[in-house]
Amino acid sequence: MLTPLVSENLAQMAFDRLERAILSGDIEPGHKMSEADLARQLGISRGPLREAIGRLEGLGLVMRVANQGPRVTSLRKSELIELLVFREAVEGMAARYAAANATDAEIARLRMLLEQHQNDPAIKAGIGYFQGAGDTDFHLQIAEASRNSRISAFVSGPLYSILRLYRHRMSLIPGRPHAALAEHRAILEAIEKRDGDEAERVMREHIRNSRQNVFVHMREDAAPDTPSKS
Repeated sequence: MLTPLVSENLAQMAFDRLERAILSGDIEPGHKMSEADLARQLGISRGPLREAIGRLEGLGLVMRVANQGPRVTSLRKSELIELLVFREAVEGMAARYAAANATDAEIARLRMLLEQHQNDPAIKAGIGYFQGAGDTDFHLQIAEASRNSRISAFVSGPLYSILRLYRHRMSLIPGRPHAALAEHRAILEAIEKRDGDEAERVMREHIRNSRQNVFVHMREDAAPDTPSKS
């Protein structure tokens, strides 16, 4: 359950809380967002809540359905696979250019970020790999280090927000958190070596592995299956 908010900037806090709830899977794809229920849970009026939902729409995480109100965006399997094909091409180039253009300080931050990920309790337990936004997102940091504004715009834009939603859900597959972390380390190692060919290759392989998980574990017209807790 969401807990009440107390702050002058309620819309921003509501946005932050809802974005994390959506990306972490606490609010699932296709879920109808009842303004009355959300306002009650967060302890705020509908004004700042509607502003927060509007910002989520701008990111592509929420969509309006005629006569039904806002819902968390939900993709069909075929749509998600298409996006991942596009993501593989874009982020493969991001890794290639990061190998050439990343500063030593940026590489050090990437290394520190993966150390933080390694110490995350969920990753240690192998039950999920949640990356936050901004400085805590490994892929976003690589895109910025590429020094290519078009790549950075995609990685930080609406399509990528939708991909982040499903990226976390697929990380719940048994064995995937540890595998994804190892793949991230291989990407960083190639960037550190300034090997653009290798950086692109391992990034593409990393995203192809994600696409394969979607192909195997996601039903055609529903959200990805998550492992049973039994």
